[in-house]
Amino acid sequence: MPDMKRLLLLRCIGVGFALLGLGVRPAQAEGFDGFEILPEPVMREDSPALLNAAGTAVPLSGAPVTVLNFWATWCAPCVAELPTLIALDEALGDRGLRVVAASLDRSFEQIAGFWQQQGWGDALEVGLDERGALFRSFSSDALGARGVPYTAILDAEGAVVSWFVGDTDWAGEAALAYFNGLLDAAE
Repeated sequence: MPDMKRLLLLRCIGVGFALLGLGVRPAQAEGFDGFEILPEPVMREDSPALLNAAGTAVPLSGAPVTVLNFWATWCAPCVAELPTLIALDEALGDRGLRVVAASLDRSFEQIAGFWQQQGWGDALEVGLDERGALFRSFSSDALGARGVPYTAILDAEGAVVSWFVGDTDWAGEAALAYFNGLLDAAE
């Protein structure tokens, strides 16, 4: 009989851990295949600056939620998802969401020419990640940056709360629900 009690206790403990594991990912992130939500925000130490066209640093903190997307003109999936990032900014920018497009290209001239060719004007805040230094600061196992497109979601302090590798529809229903949840929590 004591073996039955021990077995029942072990099963209850196992079920408890399984239920705890289910609670790590918030419901508003459903529908994002490959979207990684961190149990605790991760602050990166000594992050290199992302520079805008004027050569000044683009702040990666201060907004309630910042979507930092690493892309390049030579990356077809990056280019394909940029219109959805623009749509996300248009949908939630008034609520405090900020979208920053961090290019891994070689120069602002290259970025500006491409951006103009696409007809995007000043649709997003664009920065140049010179030599990919900022991108590499996201390459730890916890933050998952291995290639582009790569998107990190930052809180008001600039800590990473979630990340995504690959292209996705950033203005889709699942994304809007997730970001609305983050913005609600930040209020």
